[in-house]
Amino acid sequence: MKKISILLAALVITGVSYGAQLELKGGFEPWREGNNSSSSFDQGGSLGAELLFNAENSPFDYGIGMEWKSEFSGGENNVLAETKSNAFPVYLTGKYGIGADLFYLVGRAGWAMYDTSESIDGFYGAVGVGKQFGHITVEALYESMDLSGSSHMYSGDRANLASIKFGYKFGENKRDVISREKEEALKAEYEKQQAEETAKIAAENKTKEEAAALETENIAKENERTEILKKYNNVIVADGYSMDKNKPMNVNQEFLENIASDLSEESGTLTVRAYTDNTGSEAANLRISKKRADKAAEAIREGINNENIEVISEGLGETNFLTDNSTLNKRKTNRRIEVNFIAK
Repeated sequence: MKKISILLAALVITGVSYGAQLELKGGFEPWREGNNSSSSFDQGGSLGAELLFNAENSPFDYGIGMEWKSEFSGGENNVLAETKSNAFPVYLTGKYGIGADLFYLVGRAGWAMYDTSESIDGFYGAVGVGKQFGHITVEALYESMDLSGSSHMYSGDRANLASIKFGYKFGENKRDVISREKEEALKAEYEKQQAEETAKIAAENKTKEEAAALETENIAKENERTEILKKYNNVIVADGYSMDKNKPMNVNQEFLENIASDLSEESGTLTVRAYTDNTGSEAANLRISKKRADKAAEAIREGINNENIEVISEGLGETNFLTDNSTLNKRKTNRRIEVNFIAK
């Protein structure tokens, strides 16, 4: 066992040096069954490590692994469980990806060793599926291994297991490294070509470059103007009105402070709309919403001080709810003032 541990340590160091991925794993085995016994083993766990190499042109990983499986015990009249052995499978493994990031198939084949003389080393195999989340992996496996009295694959006593394993991978997948290097090379070549083309255009026609720069500047200004106008597209400037009151609980001070400078060079129509909840009669809600809209429009009109912007007000009553009216806070949310600016 000591020699095997030293060999595995050497393989890990060598593999990592040559770009392999090291995966440390821990697992839980909720089902353990002996095929020639009438009772089951107790549940168990496992710890292990795998050294994985990546195929360059296919979604296939291959490598070597080793696990420690906790003691096989439990169950009266269970001959296998009386061995109370810890198992140490050493195996070759292969993993094949299905879909871009869907899942992968897992296969293992190797040799199981034990730490008691009552158990004889024998064949170990496993199949299952896994899923990778970044550097973390989750696998569900069906495992089977000789446990006592035989080292033949299809004879003697065997232990069958169902396991869930969690792993963490160290190092980069070789396929990802190659893909990134190719992408960086293509990007570098593209940037080189762009630089040469830009230099050629600058040398041949400086006027065209200046025109392009001016056009870019104009586009930037237009984009800046568009972003500013977005701020005044159905923006809520006040809400939280109490019943039958014209003073809101919450006021968008940033809106009132910036609107004059933001729209100083604009012309168009700014519409102030007031809404209520569904409390009270429809006619009363229309009246109070109109009063609130008029008051807000007057304050905004004075703040803008721009003759090219027409400020109009609309009281729309119990319409266009933002939320249901089941609570006081929700009703206050629906009692609000919205502003929408349309530039000419």
